[in-house]
Amino acid sequence: MPHQDIYEVLYTEPAARDRDRLAPARRASFDKAIEILARDPYTELSRTVGVGEQDREIRLTSQIVAEYMVSRGRLLLVTLRIFDDADILLAED
Repeated sequence: MPHQDIYEVLYTEPAARDRDRLAPARRASFDKAIEILARDPYTELSRTVGVGEQDREIRLTSQIVAEYMVSRGRLLLVTLRIFDDADILLAED
């Protein structure tokens, strides 16, 4: 499957809301990870979700997982799962 240099990044409304709620430092890390992903959405660090190559999931940072779709030069972020260490019941040592 041919790849282009940079994919256009789009967001579903829920994913955009989650992105916009990130604190500035986390948002900067998120944006950097998205910039890298837009150059190679089929990176070996991502994995397919369901059938086909275009539905994928990747851990963007230590606390953010993204599910996305790749199609016709576009990368659509569908959902973001954002974890916060403050809500851990039992911290591991």
